[in-house]
Amino acid sequence: MKGKRTQKVLFIFWTILTILTVFWIIFNIFNISLLLTESVYQFVFVLSCLCLFASIISVREILADAKLKIIEENEKQRNIRDVYRYQQLLDPPDADMYN
Repeated sequence: MKGKRTQKVLFIFWTILTILTVFWIIFNIFNISLLLTESVYQFVFVLSCLCLFASIISVREILADAKLKIIEENEKQRNIRDVYRYQQLLDPPDADMYN
């Protein structure tokens, strides 16, 4: 598993890339004449669309990993709590009190 700092940096990077890609796509939609005439703009437009999809998938993957970690931690806490309750049930603290 990657560290928290690395995940934060990746999340910020993909978020910024997503925002820039959306602005680039909007710019190309408003300047449709450039998009239709210049092949470089067409290439960059397609590349920005692919980058947008990749960044969305990456952000979703990061969020899914974080959610999975939270679920695993909750499951561990629940298991520890169950073991403690089972031990208390088998050997209650006041059982030695009357001996």
